[in-house]
Amino acid sequence: MRLVYYGTPALAVPPLLRLYQDRRAPILVVTRPDRPSGRGLQTGASPVRRAAESLGIPVVTPERAGAADALASLRALSPDLLLVAAYGQIFPPALLSAARLGALNVHYSLLPRWRGAAPVQAAILAGDAESGVTTMWMTEGLDEGPIFCSRATPVDPDEDAGSLGARLATLGAECLAETLDWIERGEIVKTPQDAARATLAPKVRAAEARLRLTEPAILLARRVRAYAPEPGAYLALSGGRLLVVAAAPGESAAVASAGAGAGAPAGTILRVDPTRGLEVALAAGTLWLRRVKPAGRREMAAADYANGARLKTGARLPLQDAE
Repeated sequence: MRLVYYGTPALAVPPLLRLYQDRRAPILVVTRPDRPSGRGLQTGASPVRRAAESLGIPVVTPERAGAADALASLRALSPDLLLVAAYGQIFPPALLSAARLGALNVHYSLLPRWRGAAPVQAAILAGDAESGVTTMWMTEGLDEGPIFCSRATPVDPDEDAGSLGARLATLGAECLAETLDWIERGEIVKTPQDAARATLAPKVRAAEARLRLTEPAILLARRVRAYAPEPGAYLALSGGRLLVVAAAPGESAAVASAGAGAGAPAGTILRVDPTRGLEVALAAGTLWLRRVKPAGRREMAAADYANGARLKTGARLPLQDAE
């Protein structure tokens, strides 16, 4: 089959590599234009572009995949099937119908749960016990098309979006390979989704990554995992953002029974432990900060941060605003 592959982030690289390994290399890869990134804001190619070029696959980077000139170039290739994995743009009807068989999306959730741009983060925030991948025929509706196949996997309680996303990308490559096997045998499956079970996972906004100590410990710990490594959950301190790389709910019951920290304001340091980190009082309960990254500095153990900042038991984090 003549395949055209659309993808942008690292999440979309394993399916592309699997296509190449299975001798199904796309005739063209379409990815988002190079964007400024990093501290120096230097222009950088997307992970998919770098992967495709390393394999010798032609790459194009249109501003809009559905623009008239991009569509004309695509149609000239007479593709059989468009394959999409985390490309980052909505496909208009003209693009969806540009290939003989249509467009197939590798979506990183068990549809219809978590339709939208951030399914991995949404699954962790919700405390889902399992996640997975789905190959879905694309329609005009947001991730509403009929399902071809899906594969589930448990979500580890300590897993963050980076590690879960990497596992799902590998699983997605396997699911896509299986889907193409079926299509090549003439077995095209289109199972409608149950719209009544649909949930939405909209694009992550930077403001959602802020940790507010008025929230429950379990939600704060999930927020840290959901936004690691990007955009990174953080505490807003008077000296700048304190990125929280790893955290866990504290032992509020044990602390209260021992009389330590009872009634302490949110942000009060209850314990500094070389192994477990920094236990901080919340409005209700406590949170262990395990690994942090202060503004302009390297990532470190939370206990090392406390020692360097001279934060001792009973002191309070210099929160920017009252929590």
